[in-house]
Amino acid sequence: MKRINPALLETYLRSDPVSQLAAKAKQSAVMTSQRWLDETPAKRLIYHELYSDCLSWGGPASMLDVGGGLTALTPLLAKGRRYGLIDPLFHETPDGIMAIQQTTGGFEHLDSDWHGVETGGWDLIVANDLFPNVDQRLALFLEWALPKAREVRLSVTFHNTPRWYALQRAGLDERLIMLAFDGARTRAALEPFSARIAGWSPDLFDGNDGSVFPNGRQVVTLSVQGDC
Repeated sequence: MKRINPALLETYLRSDPVSQLAAKAKQSAVMTSQRWLDETPAKRLIYHELYSDCLSWGGPASMLDVGGGLTALTPLLAKGRRYGLIDPLFHETPDGIMAIQQTTGGFEHLDSDWHGVETGGWDLIVANDLFPNVDQRLALFLEWALPKAREVRLSVTFHNTPRWYALQRAGLDERLIMLAFDGARTRAALEPFSARIAGWSPDLFDGNDGSVFPNGRQVVTLSVQGDC
């Protein structure tokens, strides 16, 4: 487990390998996920923490990326291995999706919610910047993913200063106020899996200093042992 903090970011930016690889692999199509990486050094650090061994020869022979989007680095993730992506790709254009598919020679793309997907036998499942800030089903995701993989890697995002969002349910005239997970709720969702989490350190979810993001959110990366 590792908490992403300014000191870690400063060290990473001395070489910024994700930026270097992306510059060499630029695509002609404009991709939203790549723009987010380009504009946000902290996102590049977290990407490096989760994907670095998949961006060169070696690493896992198969990888399922849940909510990973498309970037200039997707062809590197797909090269030489079975690669799957579960993501509706709301942020990407048809031209961008087609360009990446052509560059990689095709990969398993599932335009659906992960919860309804029955796939397995993966060496690695990765979910970056998805739980529990975008998808609050963190514990349910681990129950779904662990039987399907040898390892599950996550970045989990939480706010220890209360933060909430006004939302409207799709297709309904109903507004909701959603309170973002804090560290205590995030830790509680993970504790049933703590024996599987490498270097389990529950204290990483406490405190509220040293964020690498302007909105003060905290991020912890972790690796969970799967059943395969």
